[in-house]
Amino acid sequence: MIADHGTGHPVGHPTDRNAGVIRDIAAEVGTLSVSLADVSGAVEDVDKLMHAQVETLRGLHGLSESLARGNEAIRDAARAARGATVEARETVASGQTRIGAALSDVTALANQVALFGDRIESLTQALTRVARAAGDIDAIARTTNLLALNASIEAARAGAAGRGFMVVAQEVKQLSGRTQEATQLIDANLANLTREITALAEAGRSAAESAGKVRREADHVSRVMTEIDGAVLAIADRQDQITACTDAAATQVAATEQGCQGIGVGVTQAAGRLSAAKGSLSDLVDASERLVASTARLGVDTVDTPYINAVQEAAARISALFEAEVAAGRISLHDLFDQTYRPIPGSDPQQVMTAFTALTDRLLPAVQEPLLDLSPDVVFCAAVDVNGYLPTHNRKFSQPQRPGDPTWNTANCRNRRIFADRVGLGAGRSTRPFYLQSYRRDMGGGTFALMKDVSAPIFVQGRHWGGLRLAYRA
Repeated sequence: MIADHGTGHPVGHPTDRNAGVIRDIAAEVGTLSVSLADVSGAVEDVDKLMHAQVETLRGLHGLSESLARGNEAIRDAARAARGATVEARETVASGQTRIGAALSDVTALANQVALFGDRIESLTQALTRVARAAGDIDAIARTTNLLALNASIEAARAGAAGRGFMVVAQEVKQLSGRTQEATQLIDANLANLTREITALAEAGRSAAESAGKVRREADHVSRVMTEIDGAVLAIADRQDQITACTDAAATQVAATEQGCQGIGVGVTQAAGRLSAAKGSLSDLVDASERLVASTARLGVDTVDTPYINAVQEAAARISALFEAEVAAGRISLHDLFDQTYRPIPGSDPQQVMTAFTALTDRLLPAVQEPLLDLSPDVVFCAAVDVNGYLPTHNRKFSQPQRPGDPTWNTANCRNRRIFADRVGLGAGRSTRPFYLQSYRRDMGGGTFALMKDVSAPIFVQGRHWGGLRLAYRA
């Protein structure tokens, strides 16, 4: 017999006819409750996905803004580089002009040096001719001097008759001597002048070679400047292309940003409506669970009755065990109701300890383990405190954790963990004689099992400690 929710006393037996109707209603309501739990879980999954999409869209919004800023920076840099390229082209053009002018000057200088060399060659040839003429004059002067000497001898022989001729011969001899002296001076000057002109001609040839080298270097520099101008022009073209691409990208980014904003508004609105629907479904699930509980309290046996009776009896036993431990002084009420959850270092998922964990490890297995044999559909039986803390689980779910393997630990090391979900908190905080809930259990890999969770409260000296959960397949 199931105790009444309000009084705790058994409800009177209904007639057989009414019992059949109530049993059918209870079965239908139970099916409805499980279906609603399934739908509610699916809606909750979709709600999580919608909120994740909202966050993703916010991230995309931030990324698009960052992309827009980066694109604008690239465009500004390209424009600045384009300006620098224009200045570089102007500088190159100015350099080419100056190099062209210098090249013209060098060419003119080279031409002048070449002309100067030609003139020096002509002058050298003229000096050669002058030297030859001076030699001829010197030879004539020597011959004349010899003739004057002979004439003087003949005049001396002639005596008085030859005195006049002697005077002429002396004058001719003196003229011949002065002519020889003049030709010797001319030869000396011509020799000096020839040496200077020869040195000047050599310097002219060196200058011509230097001018030619300078002209060749200037030609090379001019070609290099032309190549630089071509390269700068190519860079300018690339910069224009970059600017055009960034302008197009900016347009696309703006369109994408606008689209993301529109999608974000729609998804946010849908998420809001979905959250509202989730709340309504949650209320509907609660209502169906209360209806199932109400049919159970009418005293008609349903599919849930064996589980309800078993969990109520086991919860009462746990209450008695806890009170006996307090009475014996093996634990204080303060420690039994300890809510200081101390993390176990290195555990993943996080496990915690309290002042009463050792006590529950000692007492609860003897109560919880037998309920696993109540039916093949029973999945687990475990007590939780008012915060959903499950200190001592069934042995099959209380394996030592494997370091670095959180997936395996999640499935096999479920003791000493806090389950603060709707069902866990509902079981821990309910003070009803029993609390029947329906939910979906995540089996991993996108697979879910429809479950029922019936719990009964655990009191210690009138104080609510938590509840005993009995979970079974729906």
